[in-house]
Amino acid sequence: MAKQRRSSAGAGNVASDAVRPKPERTRKSEPRGRPSQRTSAYRGVTRHRWTGRFEAHLWDKNTWTEPQRKKKGRQVYLGAYGGEEAAARAYDLAALKYWGRGTVLNFSLSSYDQELKEMEEQSREEYIGSLRRKSTGFSRGVSKYRGVARHHHNGKWEARIGRVFGNKYLYLGTYGKLLILS
Repeated sequence: MAKQRRSSAGAGNVASDAVRPKPERTRKSEPRGRPSQRTSAYRGVTRHRWTGRFEAHLWDKNTWTEPQRKKKGRQVYLGAYGGEEAAARAYDLAALKYWGRGTVLNFSLSSYDQELKEMEEQSREEYIGSLRRKSTGFSRGVSKYRGVARHHHNGKWEARIGRVFGNKYLYLGTYGKLLILS
């Protein structure tokens, strides 16, 4: 026997048609209980199964389209950190940038006064990029210069530019000594 679908046209249920107010989110300053080994006690933090480092992520719900309302949104990677608290602080800072001061945080809002002033001057993408660069998972290599790393086979310096024409990076060459181009 086939199920019959109730048509939404015509007289609807008045109680279900009314707009329900969104429940107020409350701030939690204490971490949640630890449910398993791979997760963290902090919101937005997970432990990587192979490296053991703590990664911070948030879900950007602003990327939703109407059919996707029940999904979490787009995952935004915030970096890998050696400590659980460092990853939790990165999550808090990103959450403040995305959703403002009313969002649920791992630590008290007052501990982020200096960072709040800094983040006002940057766009969302710039600030998330700066958080990722501060993480311990961001590969800097031996060189203090961007795009320069020591080659693992011959010990020479290798130069490359990231994300060019859809590729991961554009190889520029290998050099015997570090050249500074200005």
